[in-house]
Parts: sequence; structure tokens; C-alpha cells
Amino acid sequence: MQTSLHPLRRLRDLGGGSLAVEVDGPIPATLPGQFFMLRTGERWPVLLPRPFSLYDRADDGSWGSFLIKAIGPGTRALADTQPGEKIWLTGPLGRPFPPEERDPICVAGGVGLAPFLLLARQRHRQRQRTRLLFGGRSRAALAGIDDFAGIAEVHASTDDGSHGFRGMVTALLLDLLGKGTVRAGESVFCCGPDPMMVAVAKVCEQHGLRCFLSLETYMACGYGVCNGCTVKVQGPRFHGWPYSKTCTEGPVYEACELVHDH
Repeated sequence: MQTSLHPLRRLRDLGGGSLAVEVDGPIPATLPGQFFMLRTGERWPVLLPRPFSLYDRADDGSWGSFLIKAIGPGTRALADTQPGEKIWLTGPLGRPFPPEERDPICVAGGVGLAPFLLLARQRHRQRQRTRLLFGGRSRAALAGIDDFAGIAEVHASTDDGSHGFRGMVTALLLDLLGKGTVRAGESVFCCGPDPMMVAVAKVCEQHGLRCFLSLETYMACGYGVCNGCTVKVQGPRFHGWPYSKTCTEGPVYEACELVHDH
């Protein structure tokens, strides 16, 4: 982990209100699912930085990018940054998706797409395939999908049928299971809104798929000091402790490790 200032290279409009915030390097080697804490060098309107998965990275680390959607004051400040202005980065942080999984199915919703471009690029360089299932309300909500052209097998779904499969991404996953494109015994990597991830985890449990979720838990420090990002957990990895810090023991958890209150 390191903290350093990086000049903004450009803001790349991905559509649907989403941007790729590209900064000059050096960006350290980062595994898919790891994240950085970001804040602007000047005029940062809130007390704490904000966590973002690394979206893309040059092979030599000379630049990197983060997928954001301007919603609150922090993300709006990042979206208003001008080329040449500087952004603080702290990272890489957190536990990535398990690299030993040989042929994962990536399931994304909205800005939950963020961890998967890095994964697809790394796997493409190793001549390994990546299957991406990406869902949104409409074609405009599939921000970033064009970045996967030529490096991943992309299956899109939209609620309104404006692009790809008509229906939610969980229905697309069930459809691909029915067709044999996805099979029992394989592993799913998932990131997106909490209700979507819960639904994907349920489909995986019912159909014999191992499921890993990248949580979008609110974080304050990003490296385990403040205890502000705890989630309920179970399983041997936590040695009987009922809570886990998402920033250090996550953000990636196997679905069966998470305890949901009903």
C-alpha cells in the first residue's frame, strides 16, 4: 500500500453518467478486485476519501483508471477534476478475486463492472477466456461495455430489452445455465448492487455454482483502522469471529461466508 499524488490524464465519458477517471502512474501491480482510496488534491468537499476498484491499468503501470458515477459530493468532485489537476491515491488495498479460479463467469451490474476489465485484460494476455454477464436498466446503463470488445465473451441484459437479453442479469444467468453456456461446478465472480448480488448468490447456490461477491460496503479508512466497514461472516477463515472488515478481509468474500439478517 502506498499513498501518492497523481495528475489526471483525462476523464473518459462512458455514457449513462459514468466516467473513467484516468491518472498518470506509476500505478502498482494490482489484482482484480483490489481497490484504492481516492480524493482530489484540492477542493475535496468531504472528510474521507472514497473507495474505487482499479478499472484499467497500462501494462507498465504508466497510467490507471477508475470507474465512477457522479452521485454524491465526493464523486462529483472527482468528476469535476480537470486534466493536470492531482488526485490522491492510496492502494492497492483489499483481498482480490481468487486468482486460482481458472475460468470464472463475471456477473456485473452498473458500476459493479469496475473490477472486471482489469481481470479480462490480464486473462486475455494469458490467452484465457473471460465470460462477462452485464446487466442494466437500458443500453445507456451498460456504461463501459464497449471496453470489453475483443477481450471477453460478453452477454448483456437490459430490463427494457434495448440491448441483448431482455430481463435482469439473474435471468440471463439462468438462461445460460439452461443452454449449457454456464455449468454446475463453475465459479461466478459478482459485483453490483446488493439486491442483485443476493439474487445471483441464490441462483448459484441452487445450481451448484461457487460464488464470490465483491462488496460495495461504505469505507472510511480503507485499511482496517476505523472498523467502519464490518459485515457479519461465518466460516473457518474468520476463526470464530462473527464480524469481518471489508477493507482488509474483503471486499471479495465467498457468498457462503456472509451472514444475512432476515
